[in-house]
Amino acid sequence: MIPRPQRGSFRPTNVAVILWLLGIASMGRIAAGQASQAPPPPAFEVASVKANKSGPDSAQRAGLQPGERVTMTNVTLRTLIQIAYPGMSEIVGGPGWVGSGPAGDRFDVNAKADAPASREQLQSMLRTLLADRFKLAIHTESRDEPVFALVFARSDHRLGRNLRPAATDCAALRAAAAGSAEPCGIRTFATALMTGRMSVRGLGLDQIVGVLSRDAGRKVVDKTGLTGAFDCELTWTPQAFLQRPFDRERFPSIDADGPSIFTAVQEQLGLKLEAARGAVDVLVIDHVERPTEN
Repeated sequence: MIPRPQRGSFRPTNVAVILWLLGIASMGRIAAGQASQAPPPPAFEVASVKANKSGPDSAQRAGLQPGERVTMTNVTLRTLIQIAYPGMSEIVGGPGWVGSGPAGDRFDVNAKADAPASREQLQSMLRTLLADRFKLAIHTESRDEPVFALVFARSDHRLGRNLRPAATDCAALRAAAAGSAEPCGIRTFATALMTGRMSVRGLGLDQIVGVLSRDAGRKVVDKTGLTGAFDCELTWTPQAFLQRPFDRERFPSIDADGPSIFTAVQEQLGLKLEAARGAVDVLVIDHVERPTEN
């Protein structure tokens, strides 16, 4: 006769079920712990953001180049956002101090990564810095809007005298020209709403079109198919100064009779801006604050 199990005892099958249930609960706790320990967003090892009071007429330096250090001078928050979010030349919302007009605040940014980083990695770190120091909160919208297509001006695709493939790779140029005023991978231009002078060393057209978009009044979409890095110089009379009086003493570098951005692009770069329509990703500022002092 098979003995009957005593009251309160466990059958082997019951033990197996209990262990299985305990295992599921344990796995759930581990998964929850792993989810709560998601890696933080990429960030600079050290970063400094300081107000620049030199004014809109002073030179501005902006751009990112692969490496450990990021140095930008006299830049507006709008410029920082455009660099951190490439392709987002149209930014809407936010208070007046964000923009590049006379009321716009300007900043010096000096940051260092803990190891050499690509331009894309530095852009991600810059986004983290903007969220941390400026409390920037944004969202994007896609809108069908008028744009300018950047195309070749000549049928033979010959470039103008002021646009050419970069003289050398950025790493070699930085090593040879340490302390240069215009190192490789940096764009420099003075800002006097703007003064219409730009110099680029070793950057792709994606960064050049961002500057063109500001004065053209529409997003500029690169349709040339050109790839790689370029050296570029461009001089034009900003739209704000064309066919209207202005203070010549305050803006001595402005040529009232100079070319518009459209003429300058065609004559100096061998490209042209054609009216078109296209989907434009617009970045909308939901919240932003002036940064605290370092």
